[in-house]
Amino acid sequence: MKKLLVFTAFCLFSLTAQSQKNFGKLLVGIETGFDVSQFTDGLKPRFIPGIQVEAPIGRFALRVGFARKIFHEYQYYTFTGQTIERIENEKPVTYFLADAHAFRPAYWSVPVSVQYRVHSCHCVFLHAGVAFDFFSDSPPERIVFRNAEVNYQPYDRLERTQLFKKTTRNYELGIGFNLFANDFFRVLARPSVVWSENPEIYTDDPEYLPTLRMTFGAQYAFFRHRGRR
Repeated sequence: MKKLLVFTAFCLFSLTAQSQKNFGKLLVGIETGFDVSQFTDGLKPRFIPGIQVEAPIGRFALRVGFARKIFHEYQYYTFTGQTIERIENEKPVTYFLADAHAFRPAYWSVPVSVQYRVHSCHCVFLHAGVAFDFFSDSPPERIVFRNAEVNYQPYDRLERTQLFKKTTRNYELGIGFNLFANDFFRVLARPSVVWSENPEIYTDDPEYLPTLRMTFGAQYAFFRHRGRR
């Protein structure tokens, strides 16, 4: 948190000189986010690339986007139908033979947010939003290990939707800065705190996973205000 406060203060005082007021009526851009810190256990995304459209209204701006949320690799087991018995502490113990499957879970995400530019140069803004995520069953899967010995009987077959929720929601609060801006193009940075609904179904982790997320983006103004070149 101390690093975040230092970064915020630096941006407030050092980036104002090269920033400028709101320069477009309709902005289109790309951005990518990644979690730099996680406050609880749970599955978190590796990165979140996406596109977004922004419509400024005075100091406010309404934003909607479309993104791909890609998680770290996830593993699960399926039963092969075979068992093996071993003697442990002079007692027979049954183990179930299972195949270990691995894939990278992914969600299509539709973020909706509002921003408010608090500085007269429009170079600093507050950000609040919600994202609606929809599970994607397209990532390829591989078997990383065959005939693993486990002490419980896994399912013979599992659908990915039995492991992950079909839809989730995420809530975000943050502050953003213009890192660079001219008459039609700008580069943004946005540190934020995100509360993500846990996508796993079978887990003891919390229902919502708070993380510190860093997002970088670039925007182009398609319809600029009159008087700007």
